[in-house]
Amino acid sequence: MANPKKVYFPGMNGIRFIAAFSVIFHHIEQSKFWIDIPNLWGTTIVDNIGHKGRIIFFVLSGFLITYLFLAEIKKTGKIDLKKFHMRRNLRVWPLYIVVILLGFFVLPLFNSLTCNHCGFDFGPTSFNDLLTISYWNKFAVYLLMFANFGRFLWPPIGGLSQLWSIGVQEQFYLFWPSMTRLFKKNFLPMVVSFIIIKVLIEAVLRFYNYNWDLYQLPFINHLQLGTLIKFWEIFAVEQMALGALAAYVFIEEKSKILNLIYSKVFATFIVTIYIFLFFVKVDFYFHGLVEGLIATFLLLNISTNPKFPVKLEHPTLNYLGNISYGIYLFHNFFILITLNILVQYLGYENQLIFNILLYAISIALTLLFSSLSYKYFESYFLKLKGKFEVIKSNRRMNVK
Repeated sequence: MANPKKVYFPGMNGIRFIAAFSVIFHHIEQSKFWIDIPNLWGTTIVDNIGHKGRIIFFVLSGFLITYLFLAEIKKTGKIDLKKFHMRRNLRVWPLYIVVILLGFFVLPLFNSLTCNHCGFDFGPTSFNDLLTISYWNKFAVYLLMFANFGRFLWPPIGGLSQLWSIGVQEQFYLFWPSMTRLFKKNFLPMVVSFIIIKVLIEAVLRFYNYNWDLYQLPFINHLQLGTLIKFWEIFAVEQMALGALAAYVFIEEKSKILNLIYSKVFATFIVTIYIFLFFVKVDFYFHGLVEGLIATFLLLNISTNPKFPVKLEHPTLNYLGNISYGIYLFHNFFILITLNILVQYLGYENQLIFNILLYAISIALTLLFSSLSYKYFESYFLKLKGKFEVIKSNRRMNVK
């Protein structure tokens, strides 16, 4: 039975770490592509690894935070919005601001690389020169967590290209607590309607895109429509809403649904499909919804099904999950630092040695600084965050 007094889901930290770690591989190959050295960017497996890591983050976030909302409603009859936003800000903003400052003011001092494939009709241009374009506008947009908008306004910023997904989450949580509180008596139909509306808007946009010659719109051109579709696709709030739906099913103990999800046949099917989708190009209609559903079913089995064979519950995984926010925010910074060192002092003629060193050094630096950040910086704000908890979370923190 779900216990709303003290919350801990086994395996969640392991899921967090695996999701964060998978994104590192995705971005290492992307960075190699940007500077035009041999890479695996664009291959199916590398593309899917990164996207699935991000989807898991979105679903997991929607599940955990909505579960706490629903547990708080059960305990107090309401959601304390002020306390939620204080908790959220204390967890997200301090390290986020540090990384923004590193990306805009520190990394340019060490980054001499040229971006050969940064789009926006730029030819080969240094990352630092690209950064100077609309510099302070860009700084404000990224600082205020609208990096998902910045992604479509300017070329990528060295070390900060991952921040768009943080922006999506923070924009979602500007309105989701209020919606949960407003529709607390009709939460299920609200969530289902929210997901349907999000998906239907994408369907309409794609319909006009594919039938542009027949239904040209007077207020937008074809290129702008394509950009809008891409923006709406990465604004994957339906995936967080799917996590929220799972939280509702679990906390309300919808046994028929849970028994179906927990059944061996269904769980085996989900794992098989999840693995299969790593090896095929994922670009079908509503793939974000489908992959979000698969991630939701997988997450529920790992963390709430005692009979599921994959547990991901281990002290090392718990610790790595605790520092996963730092891993996600720092990794691009150290990928570029490592690339600068290797390109300058080693060269990439020997691809084997180059890639071994690139992966080993960038991952080691990311883990090291994420650990230091968690122990000496984030933990201070996490203690403050605990003062605003209505439902206590048992994080099994390994760093005192």
